[in-house]
Amino acid sequence: MDDVDEDPALRAALEQARGGDLAAVGPLLESYRSRLARMVSIRMDSRLKGRFDTSDVLQETFVEIARRLPRYLEEEPEKKMPFFLWVRFLVGQKLLQFHRSHLGVEARAADREVPLSVQSGPGASSYSVASVWLAESGGTPSRAAVAGEEHARVQEALEGMSAMDREVLVLRHFEQLSNTEVATLLQISPQAASARYVRALTRLQSVVSDDEPG
Repeated sequence: MDDVDEDPALRAALEQARGGDLAAVGPLLESYRSRLARMVSIRMDSRLKGRFDTSDVLQETFVEIARRLPRYLEEEPEKKMPFFLWVRFLVGQKLLQFHRSHLGVEARAADREVPLSVQSGPGASSYSVASVWLAESGGTPSRAAVAGEEHARVQEALEGMSAMDREVLVLRHFEQLSNTEVATLLQISPQAASARYVRALTRLQSVVSDDEPG
């Protein structure tokens, strides 16, 4: 099922675009900006963050979307990705281009557990995910003294997960995708996506709770 079935605003904007008003999707892209920026932030190589920010990647992607939109609109509904996931796919490709152009790095070797639709962009490093997780968990001054040790524990927990569980966690908890979007992207059932998310989240929460003073 396409996301237009559940979003009247999206359906109306795409209908306008099919009628020749490609600018109609502009407000949609802006409404996605915070989610996409979060995706870029957690997946961007740390060596690029001093030279570029998320808006650089998104601006170039939005130009690419304008170029590709007519072709996307012509595809049969049952053959194309939901609009937001298509936009996210292009953001991932653009971020990968930034990595290759400015760092000279190639894509990571494909993990057969994670579908190619997800591997179109750089994976989130366990170090980056651990950093965001701890920043959002809210540390106290006493906990700050052992921040390095806690970071290492969270990173170790992430690296101990399967690639699929870790990706589900990143998509749900950090990129804020819905369970349905995650299931579609990873080509698994909603039930499996939910179970993997709960398992990964519980594992990380247990690491943090173990570090709390008794």
